[in-house]
Amino acid sequence: MATKKNAKIGSVERMKRACGLAAIGLAAAVAGVPAGASAQEVSLTVQSAWPLTLPASGRDAQHFADVVNTASDGAIEVDLYAPGRLVPPLEIFDAVRNGTLDAGYTSPLYVAGKFPAVQLFGGVPFGPDAFGYLGWIYNGGGLDIWREIYGAQGVVTVPCGLMEAEAGGWYNKPIDTVEDLQGLKVRFAGLAGEVLKKKGASVVLLAGGDIFPNLERGVIDGTEFSMPTIDKVIGFDKVVKNYYLPGWHQPAAINELIINQRKWDSMTEGQRALIELACRETMVWGVTSTLTENAEAVEAFKANGVEIRQFSPEVLAAFKEATAEVMAEQSEKDADFKRTWESLQAYRAGAAAWTNDDN
Repeated sequence: MATKKNAKIGSVERMKRACGLAAIGLAAAVAGVPAGASAQEVSLTVQSAWPLTLPASGRDAQHFADVVNTASDGAIEVDLYAPGRLVPPLEIFDAVRNGTLDAGYTSPLYVAGKFPAVQLFGGVPFGPDAFGYLGWIYNGGGLDIWREIYGAQGVVTVPCGLMEAEAGGWYNKPIDTVEDLQGLKVRFAGLAGEVLKKKGASVVLLAGGDIFPNLERGVIDGTEFSMPTIDKVIGFDKVVKNYYLPGWHQPAAINELIINQRKWDSMTEGQRALIELACRETMVWGVTSTLTENAEAVEAFKANGVEIRQFSPEVLAAFKEATAEVMAEQSEKDADFKRTWESLQAYRAGAAAWTNDDN
């Protein structure tokens, strides 16, 4: 049986091969768009939830726009805007729903308060790796459920960004035992935040721009944010010296392009296919674009005196136990959450003999 390390290497290689297939698909889609077909031309106003130069999330949005604008040969014109240019980042979903925006590049985690089930599409504690996540989305019924939930709101989702594991977080002291979590004030979001609450931590919700100053002033004792290359941009290593890798709370993450249903319906079948193919290619490009950058960021952290740590088996076991409790509680509260969680668990169980996923 493959080791976890070898399984990860295999996952990356499969991603690279998929990139070539995505490029072929894009070429086929473009071939089906007649040159100069002005009657089919469509413009798409898109706002990103992240700065367009930010590694992974923001750059993925820019990459998607560039691919569509080039590959469509004028059939689709994407006008991409930085966060806040048209609407506040956390209001992108509502703006797309009511037609103020044609589309948004964002995360399903940002609407978890409205639709708890969609948290499972953005990132799952102890969830599958990036390749396994896509397997469920495209081949295990995940996307069908996701689109049903959004469809009731007049919104279409297209998976359009993929990231590997986030870091386990930055802390002002080592987390060696479960007892070290008691009373710890940390910035965590979503399902992982509920897990930490069960283990005695005090969870604070902060917008991305508010995390660094609160960490610097000691208002919070720790935070999770993203992968190393993004954490380096924020500069967390300047104020905290305990960094945990990898993250248990989000082994993989998916971002999305959301489009107003009326706008989506107004497009031709070829235009819709090109957008979906461009998003698939963006996921492959995005998840491979940060491999060396993450490694370089970790080395830079070490040079700045940061201790790279791993959570102990005891702490991870406690997190996993609490995760099961949170998932059960959420399933009892929300029928969509229950069917989504059961779908993901069933897919992972069915693939486990090959993926080495212990679920």
